[in-house]
Amino acid sequence: MPNNVLWTGGWDSTYRVLNLVLDQKKTIQPYYVLDSVRPSTKMELKTMERIKRLMVEFDPEAEQRILETIEIKKDEIPLNPDFTKEYEKLRKEYRLGDQYDWLGRYAESVNMDTLELSVHHDDKAQGMIKDDVVKIEDGEDFYYRVVDNPSHPAFVIFQKYRFPLLEITKLEMEEKAKERGYAHIMEETWFCHTPKKNGEPCGLCNPCKYTQEEGLGRRIPEPTRAERIRYFLFKVNRRLKKIVN
Repeated sequence: MPNNVLWTGGWDSTYRVLNLVLDQKKTIQPYYVLDSVRPSTKMELKTMERIKRLMVEFDPEAEQRILETIEIKKDEIPLNPDFTKEYEKLRKEYRLGDQYDWLGRYAESVNMDTLELSVHHDDKAQGMIKDDVVKIEDGEDFYYRVVDNPSHPAFVIFQKYRFPLLEITKLEMEEKAKERGYAHIMEETWFCHTPKKNGEPCGLCNPCKYTQEEGLGRRIPEPTRAERIRYFLFKVNRRLKKIVN
């Protein structure tokens, strides 16, 4: 059975993909969520194709271990009021990102409980669930799952996932990638949600902020005043669209 991995072309999920395909020689089934309003979608798709090519250059047999990506249209994920109600409890208490609502609704809709999320050490979600997980050994690999009766009832929204990276930080991923010879592939990853016209990260969106906070600020250029205004207007426009829809 392949490993079902949510892959975005970002640092964390790409590290997991490289670890599975290049180190463990395992087959992966990538999943990607298409978001019609996120400006980085095209960049993320291009990034993943580029990383696939680099993996094949690193190990020609890797191509056979990467199945065709299953693309999920975010707008078509079924509504699930009961699930969203539990998510809203955590959003208000922890400022949890909305991806945990629609990803969870997707997993529920297809009755899937094997999707790997690359939540890492020091991630907000990791801090929430770290005392409510159990480690599962899987041969030479391992992952974590949320326990059946978590301390916070709403943590049930995380029970459909596997968490293989809870023990590792971004900087530790970087060190391991250097040791294994594929740090150059990690440098091709993408994380920014609102890239500049020249293709550089904006330095203002949440993924850019998290990248800086977690030790990889070298990858983020300092935004100009005009870029800060552009980003502010983008956020206002996006909120208005949500209200209208």
